[in-house]
Amino acid sequence: MSGLMAVKLRRDLRASWSRFVLMVIAIAVSLTVFGGILSAWASVGRETTGAYMSTGPASATIVLQKGLPPERMAALAAAARERGGVLEATGRGQFTGQIVGKTIPLQVFLAAPQDPMRMARFDVRQPSAGWPPAAGDVLIRRDSLPLLGVTVGDTVTVTAPGSEPVRLRVAGAVYDPSLAPSRQEQKGFGYLSTASLATPLLDQLKIQVAEPGQDVPTPNRDTVVAMAGDIARWLQDEQRVAVREIQAPRPYAHPHQWQSDALMGSLLAGAALALLLSSILVATMLNTLFTQQIPQIGIMKAIGARSGRIARLYLVMTLVVAAVATLLALLPAVLLGRDRLESSLQNLGIEATSLAAPWWTYALILLAGLALPPLISLIPLVKASRTTVRAAIDHHGGASNPSGVVARLSRLRGLDRGLLMALRNTIRRPTRFLLSVGLLACAAMVFVSGMSLGTSVQAVEEERAARRYWDVSVRLAEPAAMREVTDLVRRVPGVARVEGWNSAEAGVAARGQIPVTRTYPDQGHGRVMLDAVPAGDAMFTPPPMAEGRWLEPGETGAIVLNQNLRDTTVPDVTAGDTVTLYAGGTSSSWRVVGIAGEREGDIFTTAEGFAQAMGQPVQVDQLRLATTDTDERTRTAVADAVDAALSGAGFTVAAANSVSRNQAISEGHLGPVIVILLGIALPLGVIGAIGLASTMSANVLDRTREFGVMHAIGARPKTVRRIVVAEGVFLALASCLVAVLPVLALTAVLGASFGNLFMSAALPFRVSLPAVGIWVALVIVGSILATDAAATRASRITVREALTYL
Repeated sequence: MSGLMAVKLRRDLRASWSRFVLMVIAIAVSLTVFGGILSAWASVGRETTGAYMSTGPASATIVLQKGLPPERMAALAAAARERGGVLEATGRGQFTGQIVGKTIPLQVFLAAPQDPMRMARFDVRQPSAGWPPAAGDVLIRRDSLPLLGVTVGDTVTVTAPGSEPVRLRVAGAVYDPSLAPSRQEQKGFGYLSTASLATPLLDQLKIQVAEPGQDVPTPNRDTVVAMAGDIARWLQDEQRVAVREIQAPRPYAHPHQWQSDALMGSLLAGAALALLLSSILVATMLNTLFTQQIPQIGIMKAIGARSGRIARLYLVMTLVVAAVATLLALLPAVLLGRDRLESSLQNLGIEATSLAAPWWTYALILLAGLALPPLISLIPLVKASRTTVRAAIDHHGGASNPSGVVARLSRLRGLDRGLLMALRNTIRRPTRFLLSVGLLACAAMVFVSGMSLGTSVQAVEEERAARRYWDVSVRLAEPAAMREVTDLVRRVPGVARVEGWNSAEAGVAARGQIPVTRTYPDQGHGRVMLDAVPAGDAMFTPPPMAEGRWLEPGETGAIVLNQNLRDTTVPDVTAGDTVTLYAGGTSSSWRVVGIAGEREGDIFTTAEGFAQAMGQPVQVDQLRLATTDTDERTRTAVADAVDAALSGAGFTVAAANSVSRNQAISEGHLGPVIVILLGIALPLGVIGAIGLASTMSANVLDRTREFGVMHAIGARPKTVRRIVVAEGVFLALASCLVAVLPVLALTAVLGASFGNLFMSAALPFRVSLPAVGIWVALVIVGSILATDAAATRASRITVREALTYL
């Protein structure tokens, strides 16, 4: 670049420094968000996969109908390891118990002391020395300690189904990245040796499967299911061991990894959109600058400057903006990426081994920051550099004529002339108008849709609350006679009504097959439950049916499947078909009389049908209580009183809780979604505000002579200021109108996507009216603030300045 061109570049940068600052801010903000999210997205998969695989997860778990002694299970595991394609096999067990005096359930993982822990292992932290713990000791997952309200060294009493309470010492903390966080699941995780139980039984055979001729676990679920099926048939046919189900989750993926991937992918897409929009904004702002310099370009052409030299001048100008913005964004992007990575891993219960992003992410951030703005600005840059001397002479900087609507409005009497002028000026530059409106509409779309997603989640909770006619749920360690238990509970003060249920873990398969589920080792993701609907005068209201009918009173041998369960386990089954059901240690044939279309529940049958299948009288292991008052204090007091009454009568209570714990689980899973969507709206809103400020500044510069004429004919500065501010408000209101249809569409898409992701069903369509009101207020106030500088400048333009403006 020649010396004269360098001088012009410095003077242009100095003369329009405020505009260049806005460009730098727009690129820097969006590049910071894009770079940070890109770094976190690129790192979270590495950290999650590394942490999960470090536990040596099982490819599949074969669950037995009845538990076996550790010695017998060890022999079966050794025989399974001899089969082709099986890399590793071990016997394990687990049960859901309760720490006496605590309301949060404790899921206990059980292993033999001789287990080498080559598979489904965990990291035991000090002060415990490792595996196995001494007899009488229990290990607790580290994030479960505060949830359970215990510390290392405490002595607790743990109740287990079918056995006497066991007194155990908390010997150490465990880091187990294979499980979802305790806070989200609202349950604790414990690790126990069979040496601590009087009659230990293991009911799970865990296997790792490889492809033929390979020595690494296969990621192919079909291969895993086929091998697990072969072993299950071998167990039943040759070892005379009944198999309840095969649990084969997504191979070697954390239970919440698919949710994290979807959320991070959505956030990355939003950040990329913000970067693209900011680049378009910068290109438009530069185009405005180039347009204003057309007379100068004509002069340069007249004294001998060529198009190439002028193009290089403006290209350097664009590169300066991009380089400064990139340098400003690089460090914040790194810090944001590390913060987002750490937060995402915390939501997965994983400790980061390294917060550093892959090298290619930094290269991509630099490339995006340095190349994207010049690339998008290339067309207006080339167009401006090719302006001829004649075109420069003919250029007058005027705007297009007002639209027909505005022209017709101007003929009406009684309308404020100043507001009409503001409305005309708003749309006199269609490109600028569409850019400003589009940027603000994008931000509005994401903000309102994100808040509406929260409203949809709340609507689900309201629907559940409408169907949730009970206030307290009680779970018994062992089934009991219904009338005996319900009569006792009805006498507790504060109990209005009581209903007895019975349920059992179950598996469903086509006739003659072994059930295959996607259940994870924590038994909380993909688990299938068989629920016995109360007999007699029940408070329960049957769900809406997608196919077939609901259960008849006292009907036996009939079940109703949840639509989501049917679609994921036995998709070919319809109402009227017969399936095999495994529950309570037995298998039996059942007729599917209907398919329920709701989000809750898996398999329903009558209390009489459940009792007949289990070979027992009608019993209950769960109670649903309606309280006289529905406030949380009453619910908690009733739960404690019922627990005390049942325990005093000789019943073992596994848990007695208010229904609010279920709400805490939903909030723990869906809360991050709302934060992420609002995080996308923030940079879009900043870019939209910058775009609005830029548009108004450019409009004022274009109309310098016009404002000078207004001052010459007596317009007061306050009037001019009001016109300019009104233009910004009109732009803001126009963006709200433009955003209406996109908001509705995005809200529907997000509700369907995240509903199916987290709840296996689309969320109800809701638009948050408070969010609409908040955004309209924010965008109007923001437009006033964004146009304040331009309005102040317009009100201070003198007649002399207007006459000398070029």
